[in-house]
Amino acid sequence: MSKQAKPLQAGNTFGVMAPSSRIAREDLDAACALLTTRGFRVAVHPQVMVYAEPEHTTQFAGTDAEKIKAFHDFVKDPNIHAIIFATGGQRAMRLLDDLDYKLIAANPKPIMGFSDSTSLLNSIAARTGIVTWHGPTLKRMLKNPQLDFNLALLSGTENTIPLHGAQVLQGGTAKGHIIGGNLSNFAALNDDDMPKTKDAIIFLEEIGEELTTIDRHLCVLRRRGMFDKAAAIIFGQFTNMKDTGTPFGLSFADVIQQNLEGFKGPVLWNAPFGHDVDLVALPIGAKAALDGTTLTITAF
Repeated sequence: MSKQAKPLQAGNTFGVMAPSSRIAREDLDAACALLTTRGFRVAVHPQVMVYAEPEHTTQFAGTDAEKIKAFHDFVKDPNIHAIIFATGGQRAMRLLDDLDYKLIAANPKPIMGFSDSTSLLNSIAARTGIVTWHGPTLKRMLKNPQLDFNLALLSGTENTIPLHGAQVLQGGTAKGHIIGGNLSNFAALNDDDMPKTKDAIIFLEEIGEELTTIDRHLCVLRRRGMFDKAAAIIFGQFTNMKDTGTPFGLSFADVIQQNLEGFKGPVLWNAPFGHDVDLVALPIGAKAALDGTTLTITAF
């Protein structure tokens, strides 16, 4: 098992690279300035800057090789204390086969992002034992009500995460390790990149998908036995769900109920993470306790 990352301290440096789509320069500059007001330094990898100009007409933030190099550069740089992904988008999963997991394990540091980077966060946690963070990307920090709380989580001054607004579908308490993220990315992980699901607290969110597609992804997880083994399931924000064409005939609640039929652990939904306003950070790979009465997660 790898060493764990050191908590952040004031004056530490965030390294910014882009494993998914490109970020606009105005968002990049504004978010970097915001982090500096919180007492941190920010280093932006040249890979990000090259693809931040408005004349680019594709989503691409460079080639796979350029992204891998940028990530590895920051992993091995002792002057970079944490890595934050620039934004979400597409194509982060293409990096999994070329990541140097031994290098990452030998240089543990907080790594944070969400959405498309779900694949990276879970794969790194599974293959190295390092806790990664499903939390705001650099761009999302500009619109993150929990920004200061999330930075406190990375700094180790907070370890109890409130799930304000969550609704209890099935009550109870559970202990286990936290895994999950964006549903479509999480369901696409192969066995090598998927953290162990036995006694896991699985959290899921999604945006802009058809109800039929959400149902299919949950069915994939169910058929892989994940819900049989899990300790708890937490659904976050499922934003802008679609039901185009012939009506599906099932609500989101129906989809959850049918795919979790027989599950005995706690089930929450509408928890404060995802692509809507709220995005509280969750530590992937960390051992934690979920209290379905107080609606809190406490990481050990």
